[in-house]
Amino acid sequence: MSYSNAGPSRLPSTGGGGGSSTPPTTKGVVVPLSYELISFLKPAKQFKDALSETTSTISGNPHNITSLSFDDTGDRLVSAGDDDTFVLWDCKKGKKIKTLYSKKYGIDHVRFTHKPGTILHASTKGDDHAIRYHSMHDNKYLAYFKGHTARVRSIHMSPIDDTFVTAGDDGTVRLWDLKSNSCKGLVKDVGGSAIATLDNTGLVFAVACSETQTIMLYATQTMDLAPFMYEPLNDVAFEKVSQPPPKPIFTSLQFSNNGDYLLVGTSSDVHYVLDSMSLKPLRRLVGHGGLERDRQGNKDVQPRRGVSGEELSWTADSNWVVSGSADGNVLFWDLTRPNGVDKLKRDDLKEGDGGERWYMKEIPEVQAKVLLRGNGAVSRAVRFNPRYNMMAVGGEDLTFWLPAKDEDVKMQEGW
Repeated sequence: MSYSNAGPSRLPSTGGGGGSSTPPTTKGVVVPLSYELISFLKPAKQFKDALSETTSTISGNPHNITSLSFDDTGDRLVSAGDDDTFVLWDCKKGKKIKTLYSKKYGIDHVRFTHKPGTILHASTKGDDHAIRYHSMHDNKYLAYFKGHTARVRSIHMSPIDDTFVTAGDDGTVRLWDLKSNSCKGLVKDVGGSAIATLDNTGLVFAVACSETQTIMLYATQTMDLAPFMYEPLNDVAFEKVSQPPPKPIFTSLQFSNNGDYLLVGTSSDVHYVLDSMSLKPLRRLVGHGGLERDRQGNKDVQPRRGVSGEELSWTADSNWVVSGSADGNVLFWDLTRPNGVDKLKRDDLKEGDGGERWYMKEIPEVQAKVLLRGNGAVSRAVRFNPRYNMMAVGGEDLTFWLPAKDEDVKMQEGW
């Protein structure tokens, strides 16, 4: 399989899967993805057995893959489903390695740690709402991180060490270390259900609260204090929908690898790219169908969470945002900065614009540059491999996508 133009999101860890192909990258340098390569992505392998049960015996609805995570090497992928299973995959050979179960606790927001073969995940059953640390090699739990009193909505691993941050419906944000069961930092109340993410230095984390429509920045060393920056995410476009305007529900949060931007995902038909320092919205990403929709594709005036949360992410080069859609398609937005500019800016904002004037302006819209047709079922979990030209899309099944030119040679790797 050819992996040209791939690039790591961080320096690779040791270990990894089989196969001999290595991405042609300079150590620590990310090679940008091209429009041509992305537009050539095709489903290379479809796994109908990614879930142990196809239909819920309670609701009668199809089961879905709810989250995906690549390890640091890009050689392994773990998928988690609402049938309480999680599966380890070999990305180079395009094969399932093993299926494991979490029938007692349920599983969601699965995340690889930096230790090979170990994951974190949230619980979906019971009342303890603990984060669980699991060894997929031994199929046993290594630790439990207890403290949340309601459902956890986000888990994010620090890119540089064993620290991770969690947030949820109890309105708290907690900073943890894999070496200790007690949280090492706590934000007690951010105003409602929250999601959180760490930046690429591990020194700053962002928090988004849907009830207050506010984005906040905290320093990890002083997180018990007030945020050092906060701004409302005011989108005047929603004033055309109803009065008072509906509040989109924030479902995902991620810094770009270059540290310039903060991606805010919602369950509605819009995502946002913010400046990571000022928190001013730079772009409004549209063209997809928000995952607040029901199975018939309908939505209400007032937003709902739906199944949104894992459908949105950056590519490793920080130039593209990829998202799933309620119609099963996968969309890519091109956020490449213009030549001679260090990062994206707002052309409609001049230096010294006051706060009132800024909040009254519409956020510039960006339509997707690439649309890849799916199989019709909701593309609920989408992740681009951090090291190789490969994308994983989860919904009612799991699909590995490769550039079409790689189709002729993929059998050489055992596909």
